[in-house]
Amino acid sequence: MPTPDDRLSGLVERPSVILTVADHEQNGFVHLVRWPFASMAEARAFVRSVDGEVTDESEPDIRSAAFTFILDLCDGWDTVDNGKRLLPTQVAMSIAPEAVRDWLDERPDPDSVSGRRIPAGPDSALKSRSPQP
Repeated sequence: MPTPDDRLSGLVERPSVILTVADHEQNGFVHLVRWPFASMAEARAFVRSVDGEVTDESEPDIRSAAFTFILDLCDGWDTVDNGKRLLPTQVAMSIAPEAVRDWLDERPDPDSVSGRRIPAGPDSALKSRSPQP
């Protein structure tokens, strides 16, 4: 749900990627960080770049993992696609270390953080991957 600050900044109209964690033990999702992009092509390129870091051997098994991370591709606030890979904790930490560490430390009930403002993702994740359309 967009906040008034998000509406004023124009964030809700821009393509974006959200790092989301699915907590299978608590049966819910938590959006950790959001990266806005100038175009959908740039957002898709970022998702492909991160997905490319995940090997078959490192991808978490959704049937046995306590939680999994994934990238959501959004057009405004509508999720239009997802990354093709579930992200291992190491990959999630490489793109949003503080947010992932905070979530791991707290493991909040997903319902208790639903509707909160999604903080901006760190620029370092973008710079190290140089997304290209």
